[in-house]
Amino acid sequence: MTLRVDLSLQWILSAIGFVTAFLVGLWQYRRAQRQQKIALLLPLISEFETDEEIQAACHLFDYDAGTFTLDERKYPFKNTDLLEAMRVVEWDEDWSPIQAAMRDVMDRYFDFFTKLASFTDIGLLTFRDLKYFFYYFELLAGIEKYKGSGFEQALNRYLDAYRFGGCRKCLDAYRRLPPSLREELQLVQQSGYK
Repeated sequence: MTLRVDLSLQWILSAIGFVTAFLVGLWQYRRAQRQQKIALLLPLISEFETDEEIQAACHLFDYDAGTFTLDERKYPFKNTDLLEAMRVVEWDEDWSPIQAAMRDVMDRYFDFFTKLASFTDIGLLTFRDLKYFFYYFELLAGIEKYKGSGFEQALNRYLDAYRFGGCRKCLDAYRRLPPSLREELQLVQQSGYK
C-alpha cells in the first residue's frame, strides 16, 4: 500500500515539476520574442524620426500648408501643390522644383511603409506591433477627411501606379482594426489656407 502512495506522490511531484518547467520555458520564450521585436522596432522608429525625406512627407500629410525642408532648402506648400504632385503621369514631366521634391519625399515615405509591411508579411512583426505608426496610417487612411476631396483617389492611383503595394497593405490592415484601436484625429476648424 505504501508503494502505491509513493508512486502517486512521485508522479504528482513530477507532473508539477514538468508543468512548472514548461511555464517557465514559455515565459522565457515570450520574453525573448518581445525583446527581439523591440530590437527590430527601435531602429525602424529611429529611422522614421531622423530621415529628412520621411519627416518632410510627414509634414506634407499632417499640415494643409506650410513649409518643409529638404537638402537645406525650404519649400512652401499648400494642399493644392500636394494634390498636383500626387498626379499619376505616363512619362515624367517637367515637374516644378516643389512638385519634384514632394514626389521624392512621398516615394521615400511610401517605401518605408512598404518595408514595414514586409516585416509583417514574413512574420517578424504583427500589424499591432506597428502601433507607433498608427497616427501616420490614420492620416493616409482618412486623407479625404483630413485633406479634402480628390485626395483619396489621387493617393490610391499613386500607390497603384508606382507599385507601393506594401503601403496599401498597411492601410488596409489599419482600416480593418476595430475603431477602439485606431488613432481617430480630432479636426480643429481654423480659418486659413487649405
